[in-house]
Amino acid sequence: MTQLALDKPTLRPARDLLTTSPLETALVVGYALLLFAAPLGLLVATLELAPQAWPLAIPLLLLAAYGLFLQGILGHEGFHFNLSDNRLNSCLLAVLLSSMLAGFCVTGYFVDHWQHHRYNGSPKDPDWRLLRRYRLALSRLLVSRLHATAWYLLQTVRLALPRANVSGTLPLPDRQIRLLARANLACQVLWPTLWLLLAAKWPLLLPAIAGCLLLALLISALNAYQEHAFEASVVMPVARSRTARLSTWLHLGSNYHLEHHLYPRVPCWRLPRLHRQLVASGWYEGRQALLEPHFFGALRYCKARFPYAGAWQAMPPRGNHGQ
Repeated sequence: MTQLALDKPTLRPARDLLTTSPLETALVVGYALLLFAAPLGLLVATLELAPQAWPLAIPLLLLAAYGLFLQGILGHEGFHFNLSDNRLNSCLLAVLLSSMLAGFCVTGYFVDHWQHHRYNGSPKDPDWRLLRRYRLALSRLLVSRLHATAWYLLQTVRLALPRANVSGTLPLPDRQIRLLARANLACQVLWPTLWLLLAAKWPLLLPAIAGCLLLALLISALNAYQEHAFEASVVMPVARSRTARLSTWLHLGSNYHLEHHLYPRVPCWRLPRLHRQLVASGWYEGRQALLEPHFFGALRYCKARFPYAGAWQAMPPRGNHGQ
């Protein structure tokens, strides 16, 4: 067994890495929406004018799918309170944007995700319990995310009920979580209604969005294993950072997932800067196993020989890295 020494870095992020910025939030949201809408609109317009141009569909759909996937990333960031100084506003924006992913309810995800940070990689980690059961690449890609999405939806429905109680320690009062759950379910109706209205004018829009959703589902499923699947010989790794520039563009910086676990209050688009500071400090020396420098090289972590979170065995707690 290989046990990595994962003591928390002594590096303290500068205040500008931690402070929310309305301008940055607007730019980041705009970037994610543009990455989704521009290739999708170009595809629909092109196929309406020239149906024989269908070979353009795959690359344009893939780009749009990454833009749609980023709405889920923004949902994650909003519930880490990185989109606004006001926690509730950050979460409401997260709900609105992430609901573009049909069926994905970020409120139910948030309840599990907070425990994921607290118990990362151990049997108390909800993600460990859910994702470790899938070993083959096909089941990881096609089943794991459907399972997780259905679970988050059920959790959100439960949380939306009057007097619903939330298990575990969370940074929001129950009444706000109930409000967010209800807003989440409303937005799950809002976005499909908007697509149907737009499809009355552009009929090709619906199959194009369906294709984007399918690809975004696959991207999201693969992403979980790229972040947390390690060789079976590695004991309790925290997470992996993927450092390819293409990963940063397509993942909005969330590809630096180890940095996120170490400093979850740093917005994902600032994680590349934090990573460079950690490298300069020497913290990564001897920890290269936690880095993946190649965009396509990261695809291999979907294979069975990389179990979710490596090997787990009873060990002294690493300490809480904060939420």
